[in-house]
Order: sequence, then C-alpha cells, then structure tokens
Amino acid sequence: MEPISILALEETPMVGLKTIEKVLSISPGFELNSPSDVIEILKKANAAFKRISIPNTQDATIGWNKAHEIWKLSQQHNIRIIPRYSPHYPKSLSQISNPPALLHISGNIDAINRECIAIVGTREPTDYGITAAKKLGALFAEKGYTVVSGLANGIDAAAHQGALEVNGLTVAVLAHGLDTVYPVKNKELADAILKNNGALVSEYPWGTKANRSRFVARDRIQSGLSLGIFVVETGTKGGTLHTVKYCKQQKRTLIILKHPPHLIGHPKTCGNAQLISEERADIVFENDDSIDVVIIEMDRVKDELLACRDKESNNRTNPIQMTLG
Repeated sequence: MEPISILALEETPMVGLKTIEKVLSISPGFELNSPSDVIEILKKANAAFKRISIPNTQDATIGWNKAHEIWKLSQQHNIRIIPRYSPHYPKSLSQISNPPALLHISGNIDAINRECIAIVGTREPTDYGITAAKKLGALFAEKGYTVVSGLANGIDAAAHQGALEVNGLTVAVLAHGLDTVYPVKNKELADAILKNNGALVSEYPWGTKANRSRFVARDRIQSGLSLGIFVVETGTKGGTLHTVKYCKQQKRTLIILKHPPHLIGHPKTCGNAQLISEERADIVFENDDSIDVVIIEMDRVKDELLACRDKESNNRTNPIQMTLG
C-alpha cells in the first residue's frame, strides 16, 4: 500500500482516525488513484459499519490535493512517510491499541526500530532533575538503547542531551508536523539529534500545528515505541502523567526516580512520590545499581511483545478449522 492513499483519507474533511481504522480493517491493502476512489472506499466502509460520513466530490478533491501537496513537501525535505503495514514501522508501536496509521520520520528510521526507553518529566524541573535526566540519558544510550522523549524544555531536553553527549541514539516524538520545532529554542537540539543519527517522529503531516490534544496523543507514541517509561520528575498534574497512563495501558515497564529526602514534597517531585506511595511503579529507581533491574524488566516486556506478535502471526497464517457435522 502506498502511504499517500491513507494520507488522502486523513486530509479529507470529516474523515477521522476511527474511520481510517475501519477502512483498513476491511481493505488493508487498499490503493486510491483519484478523488472518486476516496468516495468509493468510504462507501464500502459505510456499508460494513454504518454511520461513516461520505464526502462530496469537492471535499474528496480537497483531501486528494492536500495529500499530494504534503507528499511533495515531505519528499523535498527528506521526510519518510511510513504506513503501519510497512516493514519499517516499529513493531512495538504496531502492537498498541491505537497505533498511528502513518508515521512521518526525519532522520534515521532504524533508530525507532531498536530497543527504546522513554525518559520523561516536567518542563520546569529542579537542578537535581536536570542532572539526573542527563545522566540517565547517557547511561541507557551507552547500554545500547534509543532514548525516546518529546523535545520539550526541562527533563525531555536533558534526556536527549545526555544521550547525545555519549554519541548515543535519541528520538524526539513531536506533537505537530515536522516542518517546525516546538519549542523554537530547541531547534538546535533537534538538529543535533538528526546529525547524530537520531530521528524526529510524528503522526502528524507537514503543516500540522501543535495543540493540547496532540501533545496528549503523542504521549501514547512515546510509550508505544518503548519497553520502559522512566519518570524523572513530575508534579501531581501535567503531561507526564498521560504518558504514565499509556505506559500502564500498553503494559510497559514504569520506572520512577526516587528523590533525596530534601526534595521530597517539592512541587516538581510530588508526582513521583505519589506514584511510588500508590505502588504504581514497577521499579523505584534509587541509584545506578537499579539499572540492571530495569534492563531485566524491559527484557521481560520485550519477550511478552514478541510472544504476542508470534501468536498474532500464527492466528493469521493458521486459521481455526471448523468441521460442520
């Protein structure tokens, strides 16, 4: 399947991700060659599922033309668009409940197909949190993991920087199109990630602006790419807790940094303390000796993902035979 077929659906007014999922479920290898094909594939989905909006010719043409414009701009800027059924699509991400139909990737696509750990936290950390995030980014990068984060100020940026300082791989998952970097002050960091063989990744096409809901949605990708999510510092509210939620839903390893006594109760660490006290952490990280425990637990997650993948593959290739008596 050419990704531009999915892109044409995404850009058609009134067509959302759930509709695209339904189209993929009945026609996983569909190809669209014109705006009229967009209308026909949606009619087919509506016949199967009902309550699917069918665009008129004008709206289908708008989506078709916009998709081709995005495709052209992406190619000009070396952005690859990967559909879920591509062999380059990260296997771990494809196994979550709502994986992106398309990934837009700038940089080294292999970086997201390695074993990954997400290192996340508040945009306004303590000095201790910044130091810890850099150190953890470096530690896991030296162990061969791709460090995943969101390029935000604070903990995210520090984790990326830590990985870069040891020439490790790091990936930034963005909540907007890859034509921009947000925040703008991290443009130099984004360039360094690409220069060091890392990648910028988004489910959103060229020209898409960031908004609150997209930041929340991208958190599921950070978790989905990773075997473990390491919370360095968080308050009791904020985007990091969305990532924690996805971590639990996706059955990844949740690692929480335990802070020294003088920071317990600090507004930027109280989320860590709460997650620990509620026993939601799979691992409470107290010192560098804990890294071996983290790796063992992430290996367990990797084995479970592989087992699920093998089971799904067997179900597809060996359907249940039923004999009618």
